[in-house]
Amino acid sequence: MMDYKALTSLHAVLTFQSFDKAAHFLNLTQSAVSQNIKRLEQEYGQPLVIRARPVIATPLGEQLLAHFNKVSLLEEGIKENITSQQARHPLKIAVNNDVLATWFTQVVHDFSNTDRNMLHIKAADQNQTRSLLQNGQVVACLSQIGTPVAGGDSVFLGYMHYELVATPHFIAHYLHSDLSTASILQSPSLIYDEHDELWTRYQNECLGASATISNSHWYPSSHGFVELVKGGTVCALVPSVQVKQDVQSKKLISLRPNKRLALPLYWHWYKLNSSVLDRLTTVIRDVTKKTLH
Repeated sequence: MMDYKALTSLHAVLTFQSFDKAAHFLNLTQSAVSQNIKRLEQEYGQPLVIRARPVIATPLGEQLLAHFNKVSLLEEGIKENITSQQARHPLKIAVNNDVLATWFTQVVHDFSNTDRNMLHIKAADQNQTRSLLQNGQVVACLSQIGTPVAGGDSVFLGYMHYELVATPHFIAHYLHSDLSTASILQSPSLIYDEHDELWTRYQNECLGASATISNSHWYPSSHGFVELVKGGTVCALVPSVQVKQDVQSKKLISLRPNKRLALPLYWHWYKLNSSVLDRLTTVIRDVTKKTLH
């Protein structure tokens, strides 16, 4: 039998990435939390966390974290089936920033209308969310990869479309009304951070050009992306759903209206016979039917 008291301490330390915060959350002393984790490490003969700032999990720590998250949902699912009372365990999920900035707020609204569970959302690039599911940090995620993880399932939700937009002022000032590919690539553009591959893909797939980010600002905020574009500072690849009204009102111009990048989105979750996870999945599918094409 696993030491679930110690696993609770491990879960808190890795959730808050701090022994101090974990101790405060569990209403224990830092020494007690540390001793609980040391007891687990002695049992398995390996370190479970790297004691740095922030605290991070070792591969074995990730396995135990994944086990704890799954068991917690399984237990609450059984309790809900027996007592007919909804579970209260927080659902840890991973969602990419563009989705968070657009349609996922509706998911939170709709889910909250029926469930008391809190959603603990980790923001990550769409190429990284599935890894968070694999290493046990979350129990479900959105990803552009369709293959389910071991012990999990996935469903295709639709396509998130991205288009290249700029203000009329930007087109006049930086492009001099020249919308050629060469002119666009020489003008100031925008990427999210070093993990952002969408602008590179768009240049290759939609503009038929060799990709470059030499003229790109880095700005790690989905809302900030659109604000910088609206201010006439850059042209940028943004979700079509996020700028639909601005394009219709001509505040923003789509530089290649017939060239949009389509990013597939899949919802992944562990098959845990969890009613609350099933309800969240239903909400996500209902919302995306209206927002994704």
